[in-house]
This record gives sequence, structure tokens and C-alpha cells, in this order.
Amino acid sequence: MQEIKEYRVLARKYRPQKFNELVGQDLLVQILTSAITNDRLAHAYVLTGVRGVGKTTTARLIAMSINCLKRDKKSSEPCGECDSCKSTGIDSNLDVIEMDAASNTGVDDVREIIDNVKYKPVLGKYKIFIIDEVHMLSKSAFNALLKTLEEPPEHVKFIFATTEVKKIPITVLSRCQRFDLLRIENKILIEHLSNIVKKENIEIDNDALSLIVRSSDGSIRDGLSLLDQALTIENVKIDSKIIIKMLGLTERDKIFDLLEKILSGDSEKALSLYRRLYDLGSDVIMIFDELINVVHFLTQIKIAPKLKDNIYIPEIERTRGLELSSKMTLNNLNIIWQILFKGYEELQKGFHIYQHGEMIILRIIYLFEGSSPDDLLKKIEEKDKHTDSINVNKSDNDSSIDQNKVINFQKNILNNDRKVSNSNSKEILNFRQFVEMFFKNREGILHSKLYNEVTLISFKDGEVVLNTEKISDKTFNKNVSKLISKWTGRIWQVNSSTSNLGKSLFEEDIINQQKEIELMKNNTEVKKILEEFPESRIHSISELTNVNEDKEVTTLSVKKEK
Repeated sequence: MQEIKEYRVLARKYRPQKFNELVGQDLLVQILTSAITNDRLAHAYVLTGVRGVGKTTTARLIAMSINCLKRDKKSSEPCGECDSCKSTGIDSNLDVIEMDAASNTGVDDVREIIDNVKYKPVLGKYKIFIIDEVHMLSKSAFNALLKTLEEPPEHVKFIFATTEVKKIPITVLSRCQRFDLLRIENKILIEHLSNIVKKENIEIDNDALSLIVRSSDGSIRDGLSLLDQALTIENVKIDSKIIIKMLGLTERDKIFDLLEKILSGDSEKALSLYRRLYDLGSDVIMIFDELINVVHFLTQIKIAPKLKDNIYIPEIERTRGLELSSKMTLNNLNIIWQILFKGYEELQKGFHIYQHGEMIILRIIYLFEGSSPDDLLKKIEEKDKHTDSINVNKSDNDSSIDQNKVINFQKNILNNDRKVSNSNSKEILNFRQFVEMFFKNREGILHSKLYNEVTLISFKDGEVVLNTEKISDKTFNKNVSKLISKWTGRIWQVNSSTSNLGKSLFEEDIINQQKEIELMKNNTEVKKILEEFPESRIHSISELTNVNEDKEVTTLSVKKEK
């Protein structure tokens, strides 16, 4: 009786067995292969990146390579034929211990690893511990691992894999070599999937492949899983319609139709088309997700028109995207994107989702119901030209009066926004002027803190970075930012830093005062005074203005030492 072979999904079937088969991680491969061939291996590695880019695969390849019994010393590639390589490939190698931290999070699980560390390897040179999703370990588990991780035996190697490296304590990261696995570029992923499609004798059109790659979002495993899923639906030929139905997407040409109706201001047809998409089974959130993506694509093609020649983007999107983007300004695209993104966030929290979607569409339409600023300026220019042509037939006096009116009207229109925006605007050139604004506006407490307790780290127009460690008030930055923005007529950001560089204004003034005193001691008149009163010292220097003569007079405050 013929044995029936179990079907292997594409993600497992085409899992890399050598370093040169890793896709899109050239720098990582270069560093690791060099470390293996030169015998400069670290005792612990952290592999981080999004799902499906090859973290666990890379960890197993490292384990296979350094424990391979027949590997050429000048090469880093495992032979794949020795007992160590074969047993590692089927997860039965006693020297390679894999642990899923998502289901083994406690300190007891880590203690098992620590107990195993003292035993030497059976087959290979090293005992290797691969911990997947290591960020899921508890705090106590991490602490239990620290000492072993810092000073492991020579025969032990640790390889950690994680999607959320920020959750790993810095004390653990500092004891490891970290590698960030990159998202796979669309071009590279399409080429990789195309090669697999040829090997599997699968017929698939380019648009369908582009949709799979876009949905996989840089993950090879996701791309192969979607391709596998498409094969179960259709074994003859896979086209874009099959992928669209499988993923629950809305056809992009219909999304372009909807966006065109919205931009033309035709609310009735836009809502009718939105309803038709909904009736066909498209999810409301997915419709607006696609709208966001299309608007982003329009912005990209507006900035870089060469995208119209990118063969990895479906042709219908390139042609319609170029046509639509040519009719819009970047400013309008930015505003529409912001409205859609805000609406998308609201939809995920809302209840009446379909109705909410209608209101988002109307929000965009009626935002652009009036003329744009560019259109208004064109109308003004055309009106001026028309007025000038009429005034040619009038008398010189009348013509000069009307012309002045037109010029004044045009100036008022063009400068109206500038007057509004600059009426309250005040320029601040440095941090001292920044602090003085609080004194002038009678904010004594904030002025005192800014002058005495705050250290300046960096200053530029619209943004100040301060060391506020001496300030206990948690709303200090917010209050300062709110007031300075109000007084200057523009938005200011006030951020905190732990840097110890710089001095407070109070400290700077003391230092400057001491320098001035040292210079003043060399003044001939001052020398005579100090010689006359040997027990006296210069206490302070200040500038006074003589009101009658409008001259500055320098005064010294001299104190007798006790």
C-alpha cells in the first residue's frame, strides 16, 4: 500500500536551511558568517523584528552551523547531513534546547535552564538555548537569568528571539549582541514569491501577487501563508479577484471611484457608491483603511511621479493614481488623509459604524465645498485684469482713483492672513528672552523656577529642551508651553531631558558677575578706592541710566568684610 505523504505548507517547505537562503537580511548574514568563520561568537544574541522575517529560522541556522560536525572551517554554512544538523532540523537535538517564553514565563522555567547549563553537550561543541518571544518572561525570571547570562560556561550559547525588544530589561540587552531583522522590501518579496510560484507550477497574475505582498506587510511567512490559502481556493489560476475576495478587500478601482466622487463634491453619488460597496460585503473599516492607503499613494505619486513606472504596483493604480494626484495639491491630500485617519480611529471605537462612515465622507466633501485659497487668488487676479481693461476708457482722474481702489483691495486680500497670523506674533531669539517673557507678564512663580531651578539643554525657535529634575510640579512643562504659545502667537514645545550639561540663568549671571568684578578690579579709579578702604571688596556691578543726560552710569556696590 502506497504511503500518503503529509502536505507541508509553503512556509515550512521553503524554510531556509542555509544562511545564503535567508531573504532580505544581507547585513545580518554578513556579520554572522564572519563571526562563525573567524570563531568570534558572542555568548548571547538577541534577534528582533516583526513577525515572519526569520528570527527563529536564523536562531536555528546559528545553532546548526556552530554545532555542525562536518562544516568546512572556511565556511559558515551547515552541511545539513550530519547527525547534529538533521536532529536540529526536526527539533530532536539534545544540545539545542528551544523554549517558548509565551507559555513558560515563570522563574521555575528559567531555573530548569540554569540547571541544564552545567551539563556539557552530547553531539556538538556547544549547548545552545533558544528562547522564543523572550519578552514574555516575568521580571523575576529575567533576574534569575542575569548571572548565568553574564558569565556562562564556555560550552553554552544563548539565542533570544522577540517581536517587542523594548519589553526586555536593559540589563539583559546589555549582556547580548542585538540584531534587528528588517522588514522585507516589496520588490524582494515579490521576487521570492515568484520563484516559489515557478517551483510549484502555480499560475498567478502580477496584480494578485502584488496584493499578497501588500497584505503581508514585509513578512515572508505571511506572504507564503496567503499564497497557500489562495491555492486551496483555486488550483487553476490565481487572479486579483480571488485575492480580493479571500482577504475581504474592496477592489481598488472601486475605491478610486469612491474617492473621485468625494473629491468632485457629489455627495449623493459618493454615498450611493459607499452603500453599494457595503452591500457587496466590504467591511466599513476595511473601506476606510483602503481609502487611507489610496490617499497615501496619491501623495507618494505626487511627490515622486516615477512611481507610475513601478511594475510592482498594479497598473490600474498607477494610471488612476497619476490622474487623480495631478488634480490635487499636497496640502489638500494632507488634510484629507488627516480626516480619514481620525475617522478610522473613531470607527474602531464606535457602534453605528456604517452611519459613522457616511458622516466621515460628508465631512470631507463639505470641507472642500468652497473655493480653495489658490482659486480665490486666481479670481482676484482675473477681476483686477477685468477692472483694468474697463478703466482704460475712463478719464485719467477716475482711472487713478479706481486703480488705487483695486490695488488697495488686492493688498488687503493678500495680506489679510499675514496680519491675522502676525498680529500677536513675537519673536524670541534666546532662552533669556524666553524667561523674561514670564517676568513681563507677571508670572512670578514660573519666572523664578525658570531662572533659578531649570537648566537649558537646547533652544531653537518653537522648541525648548530643559533639565527639570529640580521641579516637582508635573504640569510645569505644560503650563510654560501654554503661556509662551499664547504670548508669542505660535506653538512652542517644552520638553524635559536628564542631561546635566549647561547651567541655570542664575548660575550664569553669578559667573558673569564674578568675571566683571575681576575686570573692574583693574580699573585705576576702583584700585584707588580699594586701596583707600583695604577691608572692602566689590560686591556687585549694575548699570544705571541717567534720565537727564540719557547716559549709562556704572555703579559699584562695595561692602566691608567682617
